[in-house]
Amino acid sequence: AAARTPAAILPRGDEIVLSFGSIRALIGRDRGMIFDAHAPGTQLLAAEIANVYELRTLEGRENRWRKMAGFKDRQEEHTRTDHGLDWSAKMRYEGEPFELVFIEEILRDTCDTFNRRLRLYEPIVDTLLTRVHNEVFSDSGVQHLVPIKDSLQEFELNVENCLECLTHLLDNDEDMLGLLLTEQHVASARGEDLHHEHHERVELLFEEYARQLNNIIHEIHFLLKRIQSKQELVAISLDSYRNRMIRMNVMLAVAGVGLATSTTVAGYFGMNLISGFEESPTAFTTTVVSSSAVTLAIFAGCSSYLSGSRMKQRAIERIEEIETITGALSDMQSLDYAIKTMLNENKPMNKAEFKEKLSECRPSGTVNEDEINLLFHILDLSRDGYIYTSDFRSIESFQAPEHIRVALRSKQKSQGSSELDSKNKK
Repeated sequence: AAARTPAAILPRGDEIVLSFGSIRALIGRDRGMIFDAHAPGTQLLAAEIANVYELRTLEGRENRWRKMAGFKDRQEEHTRTDHGLDWSAKMRYEGEPFELVFIEEILRDTCDTFNRRLRLYEPIVDTLLTRVHNEVFSDSGVQHLVPIKDSLQEFELNVENCLECLTHLLDNDEDMLGLLLTEQHVASARGEDLHHEHHERVELLFEEYARQLNNIIHEIHFLLKRIQSKQELVAISLDSYRNRMIRMNVMLAVAGVGLATSTTVAGYFGMNLISGFEESPTAFTTTVVSSSAVTLAIFAGCSSYLSGSRMKQRAIERIEEIETITGALSDMQSLDYAIKTMLNENKPMNKAEFKEKLSECRPSGTVNEDEINLLFHILDLSRDGYIYTSDFRSIESFQAPEHIRVALRSKQKSQGSSELDSKNKK
């Protein structure tokens, strides 16, 4: 594989050496050179940069013309232009420095390229994950994920390389000042030095594109996590399939042990020794039935032990507990409301009040009884049927101020008394 070129934006005297993404360029105060000019992407980027400079030049001339002519708005501009006032021949471009516009266009093109590539990865990942789901019991399904995972990791390295370059520049004020070639030239002509405050525009520019690169890295991590989750699911499925095969082998071994009992009995009677049962008309039937019964008993006992009905029941109970915990923790806002109410009222809360507060905050207005029992059992540290503020470490520090709690309690009392009066009237 070809070596990856590290991303770098380096001020070197009157030039800037730039290597960012797949773009290599040398930038000056009034001209720039992009390498690999034969590449179609480079030619397209050069055309876009030329269009940007043309538009900004026209805009700068227009603004300069309007300023020198004293136009206040476009209506006045058209009125005075009709009388033959034309300043365009005297205008020259005055806008953002050439080198900053060049750097910004390269950063924009690189971030757009990364975003497009990320959008291309998403359907590829979805298709491969679906294919792996259909071949979940096959090792070939996991092998399909290896190329896309390697490609995503390489893409992640490229984006992180560019982000690290911008982060390094943001931490170095001298390098950001060195990128202002035009201002450096003007200041040196005046015999002055640029102050550190002048690099604010460069800092804002790099911060914006560093934020975009950071978002792209988060999206890549999400795709990699999806692939990792699918690989773990396939591994679990394959383990389950192997466990079934192992169980089948064990069952065959158990059947062999049961049949060995019958063959042992048959071996005893096949030793051609006199046992006294030779002339008995029922000895053969009795021996076959009894040995077969013992074989079936051994097979049934081993199967019962291996099937683990009690283990299945315990597993079902644990799954139900997990579902209860998931439902209880899915709406932490209701739990926070109940505890906050208890703190504001400054009194213990029993199970019925706890259920009422949770129901008030739930959109459906109902709470599963198992969730209530689980949460109350966890929060009731004293095991006396009440939740106290002292049961939680430092929870008193989250109480509302005293005057707010007093106002809330008085409001609740007034509401309670008004409800009582309305009931008495009824």
